[in-house]
Amino acid sequence: MKLTVNSNFPFRISAVNYASDGNVTLTIESESTTTESQYRYEADFGMQQAEEHVPISLAQYTSDFTESHAVKEKTKISYRLMLKHLRDYGDIDLEHITTAYLQDFIAYLESQGLQRGTVRLYFQKLACVLHHAYKNELFDDRILQRVQRPQKPKDKKCFLSEREVKRLYNIDIPERQKPIREMFLFSCMTGLRFCDVTQLKWSDIKRQNKHLYLDFMQQKTGGDEYLPLCAQAETILNNKERKGKYVFEKTCEQTANKSIKRWCKQARIKKNVTYHTSRHTFCVMLLSHDIPLFTVQQLMCHSDISTTEIYADLLNKTKSKALKKLPVFTGR
Repeated sequence: MKLTVNSNFPFRISAVNYASDGNVTLTIESESTTTESQYRYEADFGMQQAEEHVPISLAQYTSDFTESHAVKEKTKISYRLMLKHLRDYGDIDLEHITTAYLQDFIAYLESQGLQRGTVRLYFQKLACVLHHAYKNELFDDRILQRVQRPQKPKDKKCFLSEREVKRLYNIDIPERQKPIREMFLFSCMTGLRFCDVTQLKWSDIKRQNKHLYLDFMQQKTGGDEYLPLCAQAETILNNKERKGKYVFEKTCEQTANKSIKRWCKQARIKKNVTYHTSRHTFCVMLLSHDIPLFTVQQLMCHSDISTTEIYADLLNKTKSKALKKLPVFTGR
């Protein structure tokens, strides 16, 4: 006797009953967190075969995928938000998905007043779910390939000039906000993302030839990075009192952004500055001091130099804009 069981969700066979007429009954219990499951079994007893098929909905598959495959909680939140929109739009069985259904889902997201980048993010999450279903032979990937995906929005990168950074450094602010400013200025001098600087530990700071450098793991990519520090960044660390294992006090990014916008208004900086502006600022400062592009790529921990080139183009546009402010002298 040969028995083959193929399942897309965890299950166990709790009982096997052999009838006198030669039929075999399998009692299958799902171990999945969901009440819906899909399984297919094939029993080969000479000429005898049996097969059972229960369709699974896209929303249910997405929910199971989210809880079992999304590693970071922030990633799970994105999947859950996408799933909420999917259910509002209208669920469907995996086997009934069409290109038109997916294209209309994109249109639905756009009609909800979401930003283009958010629409693109949600569809990327859905595409990951469908690709996983394709690998499990539950979905035809050609359907997804025919979809006209949301375009990546043009990123208008905001950065601070060195003079503006100095103004933020020198304004008077409440004592309770100073740790956030200290962290923001450190990111302006290192290019560290908010998720990296808030997880920075004293043990990540090393000393070599009388200079400090960071030896840390990027939260975004999971890659190990080596980052030398400039004099200003070293000064910030040398002046800090060690309290616990983390270098900077814990805060949420929303709170930091509110404080930064308040400081910019106080310093008369008319730009849409967020915490991530510090990373753009660091890159532009490096390029404005004629640091080679390849070196800037390494210091920014960019995996692709084309990402770094975006900042170089931004700096060139800034230079061109500055030149247009010069006066034009004409003869009589």
